[in-house]
Amino acid sequence: MPDADRGFTDGEQLDARLATTGPELDSSPRARRGGAYAPLDERYVDMGEVGRGGVGRVHEVRDTRLQRSVAMKRLDPLLVAEPSRAAQFIEEAQIQAQLDHPNVAPIHDLGVDAQGGVYFTMKLVRGTSLSDWLLDPARAPGSPERLGEGIDVFLKACDAVAFAHSRGVLHRDLKPENIMLGEFGEVYVVDWGLAKATGDQVVVSGSDPTLSDGRSVIGTPAYISPEAARGEALDERTDVFGLGAILYVIVTGRTLYKASTLLDVLIDASEGAVVPPEEVLGEASVSKKLLRIVGRALAFAPADRYASVVALRGDVHQFLRGGLNMPRRAFEAGARIVVEGDAGDQAFIIVEGTCEAYKTVAGVKRTLRQMGPGEVFGETAVLSDSPRTATVEALSPVTVLVIERATLEEGLGFDTWLGTLVKALARRFRELDARMTAGT
Repeated sequence: MPDADRGFTDGEQLDARLATTGPELDSSPRARRGGAYAPLDERYVDMGEVGRGGVGRVHEVRDTRLQRSVAMKRLDPLLVAEPSRAAQFIEEAQIQAQLDHPNVAPIHDLGVDAQGGVYFTMKLVRGTSLSDWLLDPARAPGSPERLGEGIDVFLKACDAVAFAHSRGVLHRDLKPENIMLGEFGEVYVVDWGLAKATGDQVVVSGSDPTLSDGRSVIGTPAYISPEAARGEALDERTDVFGLGAILYVIVTGRTLYKASTLLDVLIDASEGAVVPPEEVLGEASVSKKLLRIVGRALAFAPADRYASVVALRGDVHQFLRGGLNMPRRAFEAGARIVVEGDAGDQAFIIVEGTCEAYKTVAGVKRTLRQMGPGEVFGETAVLSDSPRTATVEALSPVTVLVIERATLEEGLGFDTWLGTLVKALARRFRELDARMTAGT
């Protein structure tokens, strides 16, 4: 389980794993720490390093007592003598251990080695990070595979963060590198090193409560919120922004800000200068509804964002499942639901009852068809943005679902290739209908 860098919290080098898809950030040339670690307790057999970050390393180790492989995270020996660093490391383990959720890797043990070094063990996730998953060229920005599978992962990450918030814990460093994907569909939000327990639901000990709050910037610059970049107080909506930043990368393939240096990125972040996803996508078409969700999650002012991760998750889930806002409307027998020649801004799906569609040709009523539950009418006028070509009348009491033009645009995506194709077919159908009518 890789331990990704946490960015500009204390002068550490910025993680640049998304440099190929986002702006590469200049940062301090300070090398990673690398003190000599004490030999492992006889209980554990070292199987090799699987990741490292600015505060330590993660190794796969074999637990000889329980006969299983686990991940062991060890604080860098050069940081052990710094009480605040050791306290923060312990707090990370304690917070993560108390977040008992399927999408948070469980902590198994917290201990001290022979030289006073701190470590903790946790579930070993065999897989990849969301960051690496998104870099696969087979998942191009805007592709169904990237959006469908990526949003499924995103929803599970939302579940983990929403649970943490219910326990009074903020993550404060959400990014694709901190979401791990297992080989069998598991999703874990990892690296709780900057997490903060804000209430009494999660208990930590031995830590300095002003440790994180005393820093001017908390988070990774490429995904940081405006308030975090300005060193202001953070709350749940900061994590909403972090999740929005992850969704932005899933949709666009790039990080939020255009600047190329660390300082300029922080300036852009503090001013809310997120590059519009439409500008990044270019010719790749993505539903406007999804882009609006991303925009709201990344709103400059926290008050303009989703008030909770649960609310953000709800809108994304509805989008993924194709949920449309379709109110019901009832008509009595004999009522005309649509009228030939009227403007067409609604389509209808019959739920109950039967209808008759007819045209008036040279003053004579000509029946086109009868329709029952499950059938659709009125869509041609909506798709071609033209007046109605026929009248539909209820033959019995009828209940319909009403599809507004705006709803159809959101669900179909009129600006996508599919929307363009459907509109073209609707126009051709209308032209054919007009020629047939004129020839009779």
